[in-house]
Amino acid sequence: MSEDRLSRLPDPVLWQVLSHAPAKEAVCTGALARPWRSLWLSSGVLNLDSRSYSADKLRCSRNLIFFRDANAALRTLAAAEGIYLRKLTFTYLAPNNDEAAYWLRRKIDDRLNALFSGAPAVRGLEELRVHVSPPECYSLRVAVLPSNALRALYLDGLLLTPPPDAHRPSFARLETLRLHLCVVRLTELQAIVDTAPLLAAVELDHVHFSNELASSSAQRRLCCPRVTALSLAKVGGLYRGFELDAPSLRRFAYRGFPLPFTLVSRPPASVERADLHFYLNFVPASDRRKHDVCMLFWQFVGGFGGAKVLNVSFEQPGGRRRAEQIKELNLRMMKRF
Repeated sequence: MSEDRLSRLPDPVLWQVLSHAPAKEAVCTGALARPWRSLWLSSGVLNLDSRSYSADKLRCSRNLIFFRDANAALRTLAAAEGIYLRKLTFTYLAPNNDEAAYWLRRKIDDRLNALFSGAPAVRGLEELRVHVSPPECYSLRVAVLPSNALRALYLDGLLLTPPPDAHRPSFARLETLRLHLCVVRLTELQAIVDTAPLLAAVELDHVHFSNELASSSAQRRLCCPRVTALSLAKVGGLYRGFELDAPSLRRFAYRGFPLPFTLVSRPPASVERADLHFYLNFVPASDRRKHDVCMLFWQFVGGFGGAKVLNVSFEQPGGRRRAEQIKELNLRMMKRF
């Protein structure tokens, strides 16, 4: 009989290995040997991944089994003494035809929100990652998020719905917030920031703010008093302008079209680094429109003119002729300044 060298490894090493495995496979390691039976529980990490389940089954039964097992794993963790869940990763990738089934999406919404609201094991989470696909098909109520001990929150592909004022959570320990392919109200994002006094890093990637909030100038400002690093990439719903109030800002990154942007309550010279990448994939026909586009560009760049490091780059699809036209517009405006 061959020697079991794997079990002789220190528990911290085995915990690190299990922390990268989906929950279904991690639980199955309990059949290897007696010491492995509770090893997945003590790792402090749980990866709930629907890709671990066979795609050959009917989508309804597969969804039911996946959420049933997810709830069972969280109940087992809650019942274990002296074991605390520090990190939870939830991944749900629906079959291609699920986005057409409205009734099924609503069932997934209910199960997803119930998973976080009714599980005692998630109350002490320090890091939460939620990824769903297809994006913008499934909604998550902000009120169900385990906010007490949360330090890092990563949400991908979700429609974030605001909670009632009486049930608004407080993110007292939140330090990092990343939203990718999410739809959220600007007022709701502001509410999260307001309840997170330690929030230092915010990344908004392909985030769309609700259109109904763009009619009021007060709703186009984001106040981040403690944020030192902010990244905006292809953010939608801000075509009427955006004001950023970030007195502690040190690093800023932007990727998208030139838009009316104002940095308030922050001297540009105190910004250590600003990386600005603009999409200029069209050349306006009228001279007035050309002037407007260039004004937006220079107004945006001018707001970070005093940064210690300023990187400005362009993406100019459309061939050499279009790139030359854009270059001509930039040179024309430089003469005016």
